[in-house]
Amino acid sequence: MRAEIGTVGFSPVRALINTGATATWPRQARIGLKLVAPDDPACATNEEEENATVRGRAHGPDRVPYGEWVVRSLREVGQAWLDQVGPCRVDVIDAELLDDGSRLFFSALAELAEVSDGLITVHCPAAGITGSAVPVVPVGPVGLVPAVASARERRIEYLATSTGRLSGEEADFLYRQALGYLRTGDGWTAERILRAVLRLRPTPAVRAKLRAACALLGRPLDPGHHLAGPESGRRPEPASGPRSESGPAPEHHPPGRAPGHTPEGAGPAGCGPLRLHAGWERVERWARTAGQIHKNAVHKALFAVADRTVFRTYETYDDATQPLDFFVPVREGLVLKIHICDLDSFEIAHVGPIDEAPGIGREIDRAA
Repeated sequence: MRAEIGTVGFSPVRALINTGATATWPRQARIGLKLVAPDDPACATNEEEENATVRGRAHGPDRVPYGEWVVRSLREVGQAWLDQVGPCRVDVIDAELLDDGSRLFFSALAELAEVSDGLITVHCPAAGITGSAVPVVPVGPVGLVPAVASARERRIEYLATSTGRLSGEEADFLYRQALGYLRTGDGWTAERILRAVLRLRPTPAVRAKLRAACALLGRPLDPGHHLAGPESGRRPEPASGPRSESGPAPEHHPPGRAPGHTPEGAGPAGCGPLRLHAGWERVERWARTAGQIHKNAVHKALFAVADRTVFRTYETYDDATQPLDFFVPVREGLVLKIHICDLDSFEIAHVGPIDEAPGIGREIDRAA
């Protein structure tokens, strides 16, 4: 089969296993199949992880480490395929183009070859796999395994490589697909999709999920994306509130003119501010008894949410139970809870004392 550069990973692996009949594989192999071919109807679900929002959470300190789980899953898939197709030789053309996940699969397949008594030979030079001394014969049209890609995967590829501005529906589609790949454990594909969305339509929700994908893979975050911080999502600054207190914040925003209407220049180039969808009435109720200093601090934090700079200028905490919610401590004992409605709008879910915030966690409670 031929390796190709693409957004969705495991393409040559899907081409290879497409030569077999996955519906007859053992259950463990069909559980692993979900990692490499989530569209295959033969995929089985591990009941232990059915309720995991992100595969990474199912592999915490008390579970099998993510890397070990991936290798084990790929071995199960490779063994099931090999048991079915029998003796064969696998040559990967343009192997230097393999994505990380596919490279791991062919490495696992080569390990099986070492104990298969000649049942299979794998030749994949870019992955350090040279197989036997049998010379590589040029592959003609008959011997080349055709690539397979679903309509969904082709749409992902088209949108993720687009150089133009995405529509709201297109960006939402890519974001949902990235979440799906995170759930199945394919952090590589999720990361590539999220970086494409972040480049074209940056939002706090996309940044949060990109952090999760990179944490799953154990990769450092690109400083250019302003995502520095521990993999848990907690920011490293020791104090609550903004990093800089320069510049006065507005004292009041009339209804309908809340921080969704950010001043000129806010937000990344080519993207408008996040629009406030709901929750301004919570700020108005809270402000009736709040002091002016606290009101100014809240307004300033809301502007940071609206102009998409909140993750760079504030210490933030994710809500582990709500993947699109996060907390922004603005002053000692005072916190905002923000809900990302979609890629262009947000809701104020709470403003007030930390101990009254819904879904507050012990970690933020102690830090504040």
